[in-house]
Amino acid sequence: MKKIKCSICGKKFTATSSRSKYCSDKCRRDGIRTNQRKLMKKKRAAKKQEKIKVSNPNISTSKKRKKSKSLLKYYRDLKNRILANEEAFDFVSRTVVEGIDVHEENFEQLVVERIKEQSE
Repeated sequence: MKKIKCSICGKKFTATSSRSKYCSDKCRRDGIRTNQRKLMKKKRAAKKQEKIKVSNPNISTSKKRKKSKSLLKYYRDLKNRILANEEAFDFVSRTVVEGIDVHEENFEQLVVERIKEQSE
């Protein structure tokens, strides 16, 4: 028979058939594993490209406007959470948002006004 070079380790071996590529079972398993990895990598890349190409007909191409948060409601909830936490632990903290203390009466309005001033 003919001497062939193993496609994994590079060692020369005597082939038992004309289709032999590997010198041992270990090299054969390693070869199958590398071929499978290459195949799956190729499949994943193709799937990723297909996902990118396919656009969802239910979504319009125009930019959707994000829902605007109610800042007043957000800061009111924040104040309530902080005050409830202080009450639960019988402790008064100093929490300042945008330079305004949470314990002030009209905390929410002052914070929202300060944010609007900064955004202008």
